[in-house]
Amino acid sequence: MQTFLPYADFRASAESLDDRRLGKQRVETLQVMRALTLPDYGWQHHPVVAMWRGYRPALMAYQDATCGVWLERGHVDTCLAKTLADLGRSPEDLAAYERGDYPVPAWNADEAVHRSHRSKLVQKDREHYLPLFPDVPDDLDYVWPVPSAAVRRSASTAPRRAG
Repeated sequence: MQTFLPYADFRASAESLDDRRLGKQRVETLQVMRALTLPDYGWQHHPVVAMWRGYRPALMAYQDATCGVWLERGHVDTCLAKTLADLGRSPEDLAAYERGDYPVPAWNADEAVHRSHRSKLVQKDREHYLPLFPDVPDDLDYVWPVPSAAVRRSASTAPRRAG
């Protein structure tokens, strides 16, 4: 599971993706949002969930970009409304998203993260991505951002369901 961000700009990232990956991004972003809003949902310890923890409105903006490009390419979308409904489980995050007043993760300014995503995309579909990213080696590992101490603290003190 991954949210591909070959660029810091969510829209530019979505526009660069081939249809196969763009379609999957919508589903995987929905899964990440569910992991961030539903305590019993799977993927709680996946690195992609950790990198978005504390940034649900920004994740929603990424989903808005991916679904928007998907629709512009003539496909039907079933993920945007579901992701927005899941974000609505946190009224303050939904309000921040609707106002456009929310932080973007600090790792989104890290070129190493974006370069690693470009490399993985070239690995996945050389024909599509090599012309877009000709100077990127195709053998880099993902750079997984480490959540800030404040985000880690917030996640560790969040109420947990008995189970």
